[in-house]
Amino acid sequence: MTVEDPPPLAQMGQLSDALERERRKLKALQDIGAALGSTLDLDELLSMVLDRIGQVMEADRSTLYLLDEDKGELWSKIAQGTQFREIRLRVGEGLAGWVAQTGRTLNIRDAYQDLRFDGEWDRRTGYRTRSILGVPMKNHHGRTIGVVQVLNKTSGDFTEDDEALLSALSSQAAVCIENSKLFLSVVGKNIELLETKEALERKVCELDVLFEIAQISASTDGLEELLEGVLVRAMRAMEATAASILLVEKPLGALRFRSALEAESKLHCIHVPVGEGISSWVATHQHAQVVGDVTVDPRHSERLYREFGYVAKSMLCVPMRWDGGIGALALIDKNQGDGAFCEDEVKFATVIAGHAANAIHLAESRAQRAREDRLSSIGQFLSGVLHDLRTPMTVVSGYVQMLVDEEDKEKRQGFGSTALRQVALINSMTRETLAFARGDRTLWVRKVYLHRFFEELVEQLKRDLSESHVTVELDLVYRGVAYFDAQKIQRAIHNLARNASEAIGAKGGLFRIRVCKCEQSGDLLLSFRDDGSGIPEAIRTRLFDSFTTHGKSGGSGLGLAIVRQIVDAHGGSIKLESEPGRTVFTIRLPLAFRQPS
Repeated sequence: MTVEDPPPLAQMGQLSDALERERRKLKALQDIGAALGSTLDLDELLSMVLDRIGQVMEADRSTLYLLDEDKGELWSKIAQGTQFREIRLRVGEGLAGWVAQTGRTLNIRDAYQDLRFDGEWDRRTGYRTRSILGVPMKNHHGRTIGVVQVLNKTSGDFTEDDEALLSALSSQAAVCIENSKLFLSVVGKNIELLETKEALERKVCELDVLFEIAQISASTDGLEELLEGVLVRAMRAMEATAASILLVEKPLGALRFRSALEAESKLHCIHVPVGEGISSWVATHQHAQVVGDVTVDPRHSERLYREFGYVAKSMLCVPMRWDGGIGALALIDKNQGDGAFCEDEVKFATVIAGHAANAIHLAESRAQRAREDRLSSIGQFLSGVLHDLRTPMTVVSGYVQMLVDEEDKEKRQGFGSTALRQVALINSMTRETLAFARGDRTLWVRKVYLHRFFEELVEQLKRDLSESHVTVELDLVYRGVAYFDAQKIQRAIHNLARNASEAIGAKGGLFRIRVCKCEQSGDLLLSFRDDGSGIPEAIRTRLFDSFTTHGKSGGSGLGLAIVRQIVDAHGGSIKLESEPGRTVFTIRLPLAFRQPS
């Protein structure tokens, strides 16, 4: 067995050089990998990568170009040297542009011998470019995203080994850049999402405020309560310390200044002459104003804020307008940041002011309708009272005239007694009408002999309805006793009879009263039947409400409401059955009176 000869020294030197190159390559890759893990900031990352590439490649200068695909340009984000500079090249222009266009490595020993080289930058800076090595920088899809270019190797020309090393370094740099771009893209998306989230939260807050103002508008009757609710919500939405609303007084043209502090729920009300204060100016000129320092504004009124009890610094004031009125909404001193409002907040404040103006208009319209309804109700009530009093007044008038001409003393006494009874009836009707208006349900319950009560009542009804050609009949099945307020029950039956007479009309007809006792409950049943036209289906469910009437020239709709109140006060019930030619009201009363709970 023979021993092999040792390798020549030349071969050992080449092997040592190869190992050194591999070591440098591995060290450079490790350094760039460390850079990849240390930062994702693109500027810092490129600076670190270029620094490592320059050292490993023994290059005098190194430049990394990134590809802008939208513009078709290469631009150097970071260039080494004495100062920062940015170079932009068209793809295909110059040596770096050729590498980007072809995707191939370029190694030139003398740049000035290559027609693609542009020496303008050397002439401007005094730098002398000799050797150039440029490689494309490709991502993991193999798509060129930039060019790495190194200049002037300090120990000679760039070799094939340098080409391989720079290609490996550029691939590693591509990974760093792609990761950095991905990170920046994710960060950008997160920022956009955060901004979108904040914008949505602001919109939700705005919608909440507008919804609450709409709720206040729908549920609040008084203007003061409405304004207080609007101010509190406007302060919360605009993050203001105080707020005020000015409304123009229609008769005098003056302004009512209503204001509220965040720490107080009390609403201050101050009368303001037209032209005094910034809010007054906004209300009369209908132009929004953002005032950073109210103390230097010539329109500012210190008197108002002394009465208000607050020293204002900044203000956002927007105009308000609705049918028949104008005003202004002022937000004072933002409780965030420097306390000043910005122009971007004018739009939201204007939307709040618009909703507040609509709410004020609705509140004023409701108040006006309520006043008109009250006047109408008073008119209808008086009409009903006069209508009820007409019959006894006519009787009194007739008997008084007969008293004047009658010489017989006994007849005069009879006429006088009849007139006095009608006057007593008028007094009773007046008391009951007033009691109904007040909701008084006081009863004078007494023992009532039914045969005597209903026989006298029928005689009265016959006289009252004789001119209407209405025949009154009585079916007195039960003739015992009951306990109720005789005058009130009489009043209720008179109202039912008068309604029957009006339903029957001039043709004449029958009004029949039936009195009996319920076998099961022992209650007193009173039924009142007429053969009139019947009650329309449309008003049956509200027949016993005040002012419900149908087909009457002078009726007020109070008659059946009074009947219902009298029956309820007795702890009874009333039921209606109606069809054309037959209408029956049935009243059920307890024989032994029980005060209803």
